[in-house]
Amino acid sequence: MQNRSRLAGIQYLVMMIVWIITGLLISVAGLDRFLNYYSAHSLVELELLVPVVVLLIMDRFEVMRGTRMKVINIKAILWTMLLALILLPVMTFLNLLSQLMVPNHVVVQIERYAMLTGSSVWDKPIWLNLLYMAILPAVVEEFLFRGVLFQGFRSCGLFKTAVITSLMFALAHGNLNQFLYAFAIGMFFAYLVEASGSVYASMVAHMILNTVTVVIVYLERILPENITSAIVEAENTSVRDLSLVYWIVCGVIALACLILAIIVVRTIAKTTERELIYREARKGHDRIKGKEGRIFSVELLIGLMIPTVYIAFMLLGELIRK
Repeated sequence: MQNRSRLAGIQYLVMMIVWIITGLLISVAGLDRFLNYYSAHSLVELELLVPVVVLLIMDRFEVMRGTRMKVINIKAILWTMLLALILLPVMTFLNLLSQLMVPNHVVVQIERYAMLTGSSVWDKPIWLNLLYMAILPAVVEEFLFRGVLFQGFRSCGLFKTAVITSLMFALAHGNLNQFLYAFAIGMFFAYLVEASGSVYASMVAHMILNTVTVVIVYLERILPENITSAIVEAENTSVRDLSLVYWIVCGVIALACLILAIIVVRTIAKTTERELIYREARKGHDRIKGKEGRIFSVELLIGLMIPTVYIAFMLLGELIRK
């Protein structure tokens, strides 16, 4: 019987193989011309979800044994929503930081869709964008990374599990722009799951982060013209042209929010009466020694290598185009 961390590594490897093969087939066959923004978005989530579900069925859901899927109370949900809002400045700062090297991936994809179809995704009903941009990725990605894979590596200790699942989560985005903030947010989500005792908490936090981003865009569209023009001008300003003072202010705000987020996660542990369990996990007292406590396997290393090489090639292509 293989240990659970190795099984989780195999699951991630299969996810990445399906992800890269599907992408290559679509690109070679030119099928991307027939995929709109929403179908492409759904396909990405299915590429990750389907192989894991198949493996779970084959394995009789062994890896998911003990997966944290209990319902959390209203108080914990409210604290979780606050945590998501506090993490927004952190995510924004890291997003800006990554744009010193590469463009904003989401913006590029949306602009590409607009060029191909002659219409913007923001012309669609808000519920449609919330469904595909906020709800779908939150449910699927949290189930996979903070549910199945988190539980698979859990015997390796909370810190190692948080790092490896956040790395897997970040790499699965397939671009350097989202990698930075996805890794940071993934770390907080992992600790949130441990503090709350439920993957539903990270689903809520993920959903709130995405929802706020979508809602802000729609709010911009109904603001007075002079304010909208100022916002558009600011958004079109290159991050390289931002002043040092701007970077310092954003950095200080992000750091302050980072500290607040840590406090809120601990508060959630108290709210869910898991304070002692969470404290012991943070100290590393939950790590299992021996074979079950080993995090790395050949399958996991290959799985991590696939998206890493892909991102490196994309980055190289971006540098050549410049």
